[in-house]
Amino acid sequence: MRVAVVGAGLAGIAAARELVASGHEVVVFEKSRGLGGRLASRRADGGAVLDHGSPVIAAPAGSALRALIEATPAEDRVDLPDGVAYAAGATRLPKILAAGLDVRFGVRLAALRAAGAGLELGDEQGNTHGVAGAVVVTAPAPQAADLLARSPEPPERVAALRALAYAPAVMVLAGVALAPGAVIGPVAGGPLASVRRETAKGRADADGVAPLVARLDAAASARLLDASDEEALALALPALAAVLGPGAPAPAWAQVKRWRYAVPEGRLDEEAVNPPGSRVIIAGDTVTGARFGGDDHHRVFDSGVRAARRVASIPTAEAVR
Repeated sequence: MRVAVVGAGLAGIAAARELVASGHEVVVFEKSRGLGGRLASRRADGGAVLDHGSPVIAAPAGSALRALIEATPAEDRVDLPDGVAYAAGATRLPKILAAGLDVRFGVRLAALRAAGAGLELGDEQGNTHGVAGAVVVTAPAPQAADLLARSPEPPERVAALRALAYAPAVMVLAGVALAPGAVIGPVAGGPLASVRRETAKGRADADGVAPLVARLDAAASARLLDASDEEALALALPALAAVLGPGAPAPAWAQVKRWRYAVPEGRLDEEAVNPPGSRVIIAGDTVTGARFGGDDHHRVFDSGVRAARRVASIPTAEAVR
């Protein structure tokens, strides 16, 4: 059966891998230009690598994700007390796991139209991408709701997805000339939720400048989500200076990254949102809940595997080949 997977984060990659292993033809559609979802990293001035999504990959011992990580060794993997990181950036893991998958970047599916026993895949430009017998949707609930609203699926599922709210996150990436052993003070109150020095992940400072990632707290993130970068930096940089302590130099550079759907405020019941016989299957943090940078990556991964296995419950008479 041909199966479409919406989203190339951990849940989407897990679903695609499981489906391919079961003999299905799989296409992954990703609206952005890269893999990984919140496992996002970028290079800044001087070549510094910063993870501006989840700070580490939570994959505790005994989880399927941890076993997979250990079965796919990478020389730049760094084991930290709170998770796994890669010197090349958080996107390193999804790139490893997605090797060999058919991933179409820059495609946002916007409609699923009835086509015989299957679903015709339509994007937001009005183009079609063939017909699938099943679709696994791992996008955040509001985006999943928009897609299901333009599909033959029952409206009750759309309403349930729209009811799940998300809190945003605003991240400030900065380069500061800190001494190699400089200790970053605790974050106590104010607009910052966390500050992390990226060189703890096996990455050298770039030209003597330490790459830092500061996350604004929930209230500040909500207030500044749609504000200008200048407004965000005007709030964040004095707070960062207070955390770094007296004598810390001003940042050599700083930039702002935003996540509109960072943290679901709750989760949907996986069985209820995926009733028997559904050809559109919901996975990801919609059904697992999440904390930004929390201990949820292995659960999100597992939800993708379960979604793939739900495809097996679709009657073979409905299979589109």
